[in-house]
Amino acid sequence: MSYRDIRNFYEMLRALGYPNVLSMESFRHPNFPQVADLAVWLAKRFDPEIELPFDIENEEGRVTLIKNVANFMVTKANIKLNTKRLYQADGYAVKELLKVASLLYEALQVTTLDGKDGGTERSSISFKDFDISDRAHEVKQARQLASEITASAANLFDLLGKESDLRIARQISMNRQYEPSEVENSITKAIEAVSAEIDETQRQINNISTTEANLDSKIERRKVEIDRYEKRLQTLNKVRPAFLEEFNALETELEQLFVQYSSRIRCLNYLEKLTIDAERVKAARQELAATEKMTEKMPLDIIHSNDLLDVDDELTEPEPEEEEDEEQQPEIKHERPRAGTGFRSKEQKNEILGMIDSETDSDELLLDGDDSELPASDDDTLAFELSPVERRPPPPSGRKTGVPVVHNSSDDDF
Repeated sequence: MSYRDIRNFYEMLRALGYPNVLSMESFRHPNFPQVADLAVWLAKRFDPEIELPFDIENEEGRVTLIKNVANFMVTKANIKLNTKRLYQADGYAVKELLKVASLLYEALQVTTLDGKDGGTERSSISFKDFDISDRAHEVKQARQLASEITASAANLFDLLGKESDLRIARQISMNRQYEPSEVENSITKAIEAVSAEIDETQRQINNISTTEANLDSKIERRKVEIDRYEKRLQTLNKVRPAFLEEFNALETELEQLFVQYSSRIRCLNYLEKLTIDAERVKAARQELAATEKMTEKMPLDIIHSNDLLDVDDELTEPEPEEEEDEEQQPEIKHERPRAGTGFRSKEQKNEILGMIDSETDSDELLLDGDDSELPASDDDTLAFELSPVERRPPPPSGRKTGVPVVHNSSDDDF
């Protein structure tokens, strides 16, 4: 870095209004704090609202500051700075900062010259002389051009995407040798096709007037039909039907009849249900009566055998022991319920008593000392067990309600 460049840099900073004092020996040795302060001050001259982290205590902070300043200058001022030279913080860093200072100084000089030359003219110009409405069409044109540019750019991008395929086809066409007669024939056919297309388009243009007249006539005819139909509709709405009143009366009567029909059909269904239930109960009663009647008509032999079996079951129960507690009541064996009549109970009692009397007589003969030649049968045993049974008259209902009582002192009879 030459002495002249450092002097020019200092003069530019003084003109731009740098507040700190600089000496010619400031950048003879690396001085990063001074370079960082100058870089941040120049960046704020471009944009006063920019916020740059001023952390130069460590290496990471210094690198971040240099990168932020370089990126800002590229985006805002289109100035490319060498970050390596800026980080050296010596005369080479001053050369990089001189680029930014030169741009600001030139802008300041241009503003100063304009102020000197046109000071009187500016004072005479007023904002009232400008009318934005006069340039409204320019705004519309600018918007239209912007949309056209966007569409053209998109079309160009698509065409460039097809360039790889088109290049091969173009090279093949260029390398091919065409005969002049073939080229002439191809051009003639293309001209004829284009001419035919132009004639067709011209014919359609000439027929546009005829087509418009036909469409207009159809539209008018449809409008007339619509008006006629609307008038007819209004006429029909005003006309009252001949039997409308009678229809309304019949409709009201039908609604009433329907209500009556609904209530009656519900009552009928309920009565049918009650009838079915009554018939079911009646059938059950008839079946029960038939069963009782069949029981009464059963043969007396079957009834007699069933009664003997019941009496045998009752008398074969074990006798209660004397050591049991007197407060404990003896168990009572209830007979099985069975259908029977008063006649049946009397017949049964008479048969049992006759059997007991006959068997006791035979027992008295054996007790006198005469041994019988025949062994004791089951009937003798049954008669011996039935001898102490107490005889009670049957109840008035004809059913056997009591149970036989067995005495413990029955052996004294013999």
